[in-house]
Amino acid sequence: MKTSLIIPFKNEVEYAETTMTTAYGYLSEREIEFELVAVDDSSDGTWDILKSFESLHQNVVAVRGDDPPGYGKALQKGFSVATGDIIIPFNGDLSDSLDDVISYIHLIEDGYEMVFGSRFMAGAKVTDSTAVKGFLSQLGNAFFQILFRTNCSDITNSFKAYRRMVLEEINPTANGYNIGMEIALKGILKKYKYTTIPVAWSGRKYGRSKMSIIKSIPMYLSTALRIR
Repeated sequence: MKTSLIIPFKNEVEYAETTMTTAYGYLSEREIEFELVAVDDSSDGTWDILKSFESLHQNVVAVRGDDPPGYGKALQKGFSVATGDIIIPFNGDLSDSLDDVISYIHLIEDGYEMVFGSRFMAGAKVTDSTAVKGFLSQLGNAFFQILFRTNCSDITNSFKAYRRMVLEEINPTANGYNIGMEIALKGILKKYKYTTIPVAWSGRKYGRSKMSIIKSIPMYLSTALRIR
């Protein structure tokens, strides 16, 4: 099965080349059938880096995001051009683990339709995260886990894997960081076969995160209530 890694970028000139080179090399070395789909919402030099990388490598697609930009909109754009059987959003700052990408692929190939990663279960490894951010994220995810009676303790995490048909049937519409929650909850309610595994997450070394936990809380609550 072919895997499409959807990588959104927004003003990541410090990360763009490193992220693309690292992901491309890692998957190539393991003889994975893959493509990298980079979606750019930047106003700095990120786009030039991505287009240069695309011109030098096979199985790489770089596209511009829509205006006005949004994390969810970027993923939707990536989903629309991806050609893989397995679709995996992957953060452009390398906060997600490529080792976990391999685990996702194997689980989808074993028959799961969705695979979720959790930063809050035994075996997970989180580095360089602030205590407040981690506490609020874990508390909010515990609430959603109870509300929807799922076995996923990190429903807001966008780092998940899906069979193509899941995304085609759900047709996500969220424009922000709530897109991961939207897809997961709709998939659970549709009773797609899924599992949750512990994943590694590391904080960024350069720049500032584009996501604010405090600002995202109302958006997540609204999404959960609308789907519920």
